[in-house]
Amino acid sequence: MTRSPTRRRLLGGVGAALVAGLAGCTGATPFVGKRLEDDRTIPTDGATALAIDARVGDVTVRGEERDDLAVEMLKQSSSVGGDLSKLDLAVEREDGRLTLVTRYTGDSSLLGGTPTMDLTIRVPRSLRVAELAASVGDVRVEDVTGDLAVDSSVGDVTIENVDGAVTAEASTGDVRIEGASAIGDVRTDVGDLDLVVAAIDGDTAFESSTGDVDAVLSPELDAELEVQTSVGDVTVEGLSLGDGTRTESSASGTLGDGGPTLRVETSTGDVTLSAL
Repeated sequence: MTRSPTRRRLLGGVGAALVAGLAGCTGATPFVGKRLEDDRTIPTDGATALAIDARVGDVTVRGEERDDLAVEMLKQSSSVGGDLSKLDLAVEREDGRLTLVTRYTGDSSLLGGTPTMDLTIRVPRSLRVAELAASVGDVRVEDVTGDLAVDSSVGDVTIENVDGAVTAEASTGDVRIEGASAIGDVRTDVGDLDLVVAAIDGDTAFESSTGDVDAVLSPELDAELEVQTSVGDVTVEGLSLGDGTRTESSASGTLGDGGPTLRVETSTGDVTLSAL
C-alpha cells in the first residue's frame, strides 16, 4: 500500500481532474447519474489489524464497542452510463490482517463517467487500524486503536482520538490530528497542518511545501526543536527553548530535557507553535 512519490504526484494530478469533473454533481447542480447504497457486515475472524485501500470517494472510520465491521457504501456515477456493478469492495485476509480494497473493473474513461464509492466503516476498538490509503477523497478516522499510517493523494485528512502513534502523508489536502498518543512524520505537498502533539514518535518531521503549519505542543514534550520557513513567519508562543535561537523565519532550541529531533518546516507559509 506504500505509494512512491511518482505515483503520488500522478494520482494528485488525476485526482484534481476527477474532482473538477465531479464538481458538476454537487452544489446547486441537480444530481444526474446513478446512486446506489449498500450495507455490509464483515466478521473479523480473529484478525488483529485492519488495512483500507480506497480508490475514489470519502472514507470515514470510527471505533465502536462491537465485534465485527459494519460498512456503509454509497456508490455514485456522474454518468447514467456508469456501471456501478463494476465497483465493489473486496475483502482480503492474510497473516492476521484484514484488508478492504475498493475495485473498479469497468471503463475508466472520464467521458464514460468515473464512479465513486464513499465508505463509512465502524470497527471494533480492539482491532488495530494499521493503514489507510486513499486516492481521491476526504479521510476521517476517529476513536480507534493504532499505530496508524494514513496516505492520501487528494483530499483532507482528519484524525482524532487514536490510542497509538499516527503518521500521515498527503499530496494535496490539509491534515489535522488531535488526540493521538503520539505523532510521527506528517507531510503534505499542498495544504495546511493543524496538529495537537502530546508526544512524538522518535525523530519526527512536520512538513508542508505550500501551506501553514500550526502545532500545539505538550509542555512535557522532550525534543530538540528545529523550525524553518522559506517564505513566511515563525511564531513560538508559551514554549521555553533552552539554548534557543529565533529569527523571523526560523527557531531552534531544546524542549524540556531534549531528546529526539522535532523538525517543523514549510517552504511557503507560516509556522505557529504554542503550548498545549
